[in-house]
Amino acid sequence: MKHFILCCTLLFAFSATSAQSIGFGVHGNMINSNLNATLKQIVGAPPSTGTVEIALEEIYGIGWGGGVHLDLDLGFLSFRLYGDYVTLAPDQEKFKSLIQQVLPGSTSVVYVDGGKVEMWSGNINAKLNLLPLPIFKIYATGGLGLASVKSTPANLKVGTTPVSFPILATQTATTMNVGGGTDISLGGLTLFAEIKFNWLFLKEGAGTSTMVPIATAGLTF
Repeated sequence: MKHFILCCTLLFAFSATSAQSIGFGVHGNMINSNLNATLKQIVGAPPSTGTVEIALEEIYGIGWGGGVHLDLDLGFLSFRLYGDYVTLAPDQEKFKSLIQQVLPGSTSVVYVDGGKVEMWSGNINAKLNLLPLPIFKIYATGGLGLASVKSTPANLKVGTTPVSFPILATQTATTMNVGGGTDISLGGLTLFAEIKFNWLFLKEGAGTSTMVPIATAGLTF
């Protein structure tokens, strides 16, 4: 992650000499998870249980986050450096249902805590203006980045027996994204909104997971 941030900083410093303008801003994210990952062995469950492969989008729904960004406007082609934090929390009832599938006959299941997924990420994106009007601009965007992902074990009780689900291993994953957005100039401020499809390459499952932001919106000063 440090090397990625250093490379991004050098790129922005090199590009700044020809930039028409430089802007800094804040933004918020609302995302829907679509993470297909393989859970590790359930702690406390019989060894015969083995690994459990589940689609995490069946457990996690809407996630929230936000971050900061730095823009370099070069005219038709611009660059945006993002720093983001996103968190997802599980649906308690869905976790209980999963336990009952993994351990047949477990009728008394109580969700205790945990199961939260957190991600810190840095991305650098190119922005290509498709409709560069004076006030309103439509653009296509795409880029690369790195994400630091971690999760807390989901802790439940099956009867009187504690059961713990390790969700995802703590790791640094590569990300790729493509999407589109709009910029609206408001005097000295620019309001933007965009939708991006993000591919997050995790160790679990098939090695590729997808996180689909429903909406990203923010202000650039």
